Amino acid sequence: MTVGRDVSSLFSDVTRLISTVAIDIKKLVYLYVMNTAKSQPEKAVLLAGSFVRDSQHDSPLIRGLAIRTMSAINVEKMADYLADPLKKALRDSDPYVRKTAATAVAKMYSINLAKVEEGGFLEILQDLMSDSNPTVVSNAVAALCEIREVSGVNGVPGANPNNDLAEFKPQTVHTLLNALNEASEWGQVYILEGLSGYHAKTQEEADLIAERIIPRLQHGNAAVVLAGVKLLVQYLETWAKRAPIETRAETIRKFCSKMAPPLVSLVSGGQEFEIRFVALRNITLIIQRFPDLLSNQIKIFFVKYNDPIYIKLEKLDIMMALVDPTTVDVCLSEFLEYASEVDVEFVRKSVRAIGRTAIKIDSATQKCIDVLLQLIKTKINYVVQEGIIVIKDIFRKFPNQYESIIGALCENLDTLDEPDAKASMVWIIGEYAERIENADELLDMFIETFEEETMPVKLAILTAMVKLFLKRPHDTQELLQTVLKLASDSDVPDLRDRGFVYWRLLSCDPDAAKDVVLCEKASIDESSSKHDHELLNELLMHIASLASVYHKPPSSFLPDYLHMPVKKVVYMEDMDEDEEGEDAEPDPGDSAAPQGELDLLGDFDDLDIHKSAPAAAAPAAAASDPMDLLGGPTAAATPAQPSGDGFDDFFGTPAPAAAPAAVQRNTILTADKGFGLQVDSAIINEGGIIKMDMLVSNNAQAPLMNFAMQINKNVYGAALGAKLELPEPMMPGVRHAVKLPLSLGGPVANILDLQIALKSNAGVAYFTDQLPFDRIINKAATVEKQEFLNIWRTISQESSTAITLSSPTEAGVRAKLEPHGIKFVANRPQPPALHVYSAAKTINGHSLLIEIVLNPGSPQGNVCVRSEAPQLYQPLQAFLQQTLQ
Repeated sequence: MTVGRDVSSLFSDVTRLISTVAIDIKKLVYLYVMNTAKSQPEKAVLLAGSFVRDSQHDSPLIRGLAIRTMSAINVEKMADYLADPLKKALRDSDPYVRKTAATAVAKMYSINLAKVEEGGFLEILQDLMSDSNPTVVSNAVAALCEIREVSGVNGVPGANPNNDLAEFKPQTVHTLLNALNEASEWGQVYILEGLSGYHAKTQEEADLIAERIIPRLQHGNAAVVLAGVKLLVQYLETWAKRAPIETRAETIRKFCSKMAPPLVSLVSGGQEFEIRFVALRNITLIIQRFPDLLSNQIKIFFVKYNDPIYIKLEKLDIMMALVDPTTVDVCLSEFLEYASEVDVEFVRKSVRAIGRTAIKIDSATQKCIDVLLQLIKTKINYVVQEGIIVIKDIFRKFPNQYESIIGALCENLDTLDEPDAKASMVWIIGEYAERIENADELLDMFIETFEEETMPVKLAILTAMVKLFLKRPHDTQELLQTVLKLASDSDVPDLRDRGFVYWRLLSCDPDAAKDVVLCEKASIDESSSKHDHELLNELLMHIASLASVYHKPPSSFLPDYLHMPVKKVVYMEDMDEDEEGEDAEPDPGDSAAPQGELDLLGDFDDLDIHKSAPAAAAPAAAASDPMDLLGGPTAAATPAQPSGDGFDDFFGTPAPAAAPAAVQRNTILTADKGFGLQVDSAIINEGGIIKMDMLVSNNAQAPLMNFAMQINKNVYGAALGAKLELPEPMMPGVRHAVKLPLSLGGPVANILDLQIALKSNAGVAYFTDQLPFDRIINKAATVEKQEFLNIWRTISQESSTAITLSSPTEAGVRAKLEPHGIKFVANRPQPPALHVYSAAKTINGHSLLIEIVLNPGSPQGNVCVRSEAPQLYQPLQAFLQQTLQ
């Protein structure tokens, strides 16, 4: 069991020992039952009688074990057996039983909150916070804190306004403060966490709590220190800022001076690197709100030679936030030293730190530029490219001040191979084109490889060329026409439309073009705050938690953290009961059901399905060539009758929509297996949205109603994007057509078919359907050559197979794949073989990269695929084999 083996088959043999008097054996039996209950909770319920008997045992250890095991079985029916023994355990004479029972109340709340609220358990927990035993007090506080989060008390979303029993009362707070000195380390963490959710009623009470918390900052346990810091930060955020204006600054300074030493100790002391990392992540948040907190301690964050890379990167972030005119010289020396390290990511960030410092501190900008030029002269490729990127930002902050360094930058044009560096260099050339004598020659170097560049670089080249034309119109017109022609012929709407706009602007009013393109740009600003105000407020409320390490709100990685899921078990005697009104929700974290099984019965009553976005409008027809606007060659075809607004020469007239082809549906559920319901379906792709085009027929002899439908986890991550809407009641003989959108990106499992469950008042029917692979392909998307190379290099996992090709030529392969949205990217002869590269994107943005190796004179070929979604390898290979054979 401890090594992951399935031992559920031994359930009856093991549970026979539950009545043993040997405590060690009983512990093992209880442990086995708790583990088995995770996958087969209905079996564990059968032992409820034994648990109830043990909850009245003479030994407090066995009484506590029984309560803990019953509360760990996350089944609603177990709550009925647990209620009475739990209430007795909360009043037990032994503190071990009481502290175990306090924790069990929180678990029971996640199973059946109504029974907890109506049974008086919250009142008993309030009484336990005044218990004589500090362990009982801390467990009661921890239980109430969890209940407070689940129920939404104290302003948490989804609050239950009628439930104020999880609120701490003023008299209880003083008891908790007294218990801090006697509680264990983790008990103190629980108490401090509970106090952080208490809102003091007066300034005096808030001051008292803050003063009593300060000694916790000297604790040896990092968790206690961070919990105390969290409480003080909340105090500074609320009460300290409401203090009289003449004492406010002194109050904030006083408490900041108390927090600084323990935070420094967490970073510089003998703590493990993991604890230091957590402390650094929390410090990053705190100094965004209180930048003076550690302003005199910046040397503590200097990188050490033996720091792991994740520690180095966090320290660098904090140094960038704390650097000021008094410390800029020593920090620049550190950044320069870091830029000579071997770790590429750390070096890049060090170069960025120099650039941010130049923007942040005006008086140090020249020093920063000198350091950057010193680094660029090293000719280290990634250092040079990162330096060009940050110098572009410096030019934006200080226009027309440091352009003398452009010559040194232009010396490195041939070494640039990263899109960001290329785009930055192109921007610099365009911005200072009038001061660079050979600006047209430099841009011409990029124009020669225009088709191979990434989209940001193409857009930068287009804009820079327009700037150059506006500044030097006489000798750059031909070059501009070339770029506009390339842009207007592009399949990418962003590039094509920008080319059209520039062309129209230049042809209609060059002066207006100058006002638009060459206008004075707003100066950029370096902000030490990485998060917006609202997000920072939320993260500061979660200091010392996972949210403060991720720098994300809990809802982003725990979407159901306010609504604990409960597994429902369907018993034979409950099959006919009405289940409407239950509040259980499906748990996205549940492990995938074994292939061929659907774990959907408990989810139908509470389907939380959102409406999908409307289908995007159909793209306009291809634009005609606008070369004649600047005297270029005449377009091959022009509109016969241009409209009066002059835009037909750009966008043409949309072609009439073709009549939709008739949909061929297949029967995927017959009436004999569907309790009278028959379903005929075809999966289609309409405007980039996958839909199930269904015809549902009631072939039963009675009306049907209460319909719900759900799709099991599958390899595509496909799930319903809207609720099934059928007429209710659906009378016998009625047929209803409906299109249900499918959304991708949900939980995945290694199941190729779509396993579907359809519920009605007659029962739940199970059936399967197949999702053709080409339905998930976004036929309008393209993968540029550089993008293909970048993604191919970053993915090491691949799938390769040999297949027999019906057309073993490049033209034959392209003819078979391109109708399905898989587009040709490039080829590479490697005699005697020919490597053909194609790519596509799925509707949810995953890239599908394909390499096909063709051997002259042989129908055998080798197909290799790579993707950010490796679960798609198997269906993609099957699709390619079917298509190419």
